[in-house]
This record gives sequence, C-alpha cells and structure tokens, in this order.
Amino acid sequence: MIKLTVIGHLGKDATTNEVNGKGVINFTVAHSEKWKDKSGMQQEKTTWVECSKWGDNLSVAQYLKKGTMVYVDGVPELRTFTRNDG
Repeated sequence: MIKLTVIGHLGKDATTNEVNGKGVINFTVAHSEKWKDKSGMQQEKTTWVECSKWGDNLSVAQYLKKGTMVYVDGVPELRTFTRNDG
C-alpha cells in the first residue's frame, strides 16, 4: 500500500457533490518548497494535489476555505486518460 501525506494551503474553497448516492468533498492543496540554488538565488516550487474526501459526513467542508492550512493523509489514486489525438 502507498500512503500519501500532504501539508499545505487550500487553493480555493472546497466543493461538495453527490456521486452515485455518496457524498464527496473536493479540494486542492498547494505544497510549496523554497531553497537556494548553487548561485545563492532563492527558488520556489509549488506542487498541487487534488484531493477528495468520500463519506456521509460532509460538515467539515464549511471549514475548508481558500488559504486554510490543512493536513491530508490518505491513499493516492492514479487516473489516466487518452486524449483525442491518442
């Protein structure tokens, strides 16, 4: 099993939906890293992680507002798709 932990800030307010009778909260977390390169210049890289919380209790969504720092722990799911051009 692969486990993923992300600590970062929400990029926008969370949204709630219902899919096949199950509730889901969708939100995006930005994790930024800063470092100095060999020449001493400050560098920054931001990784965006799309997250979903499935379940019946979606009341936590009201607290998931843009800019809020969150801790997310879960199992990643890899999705693939084929574009129209192959």
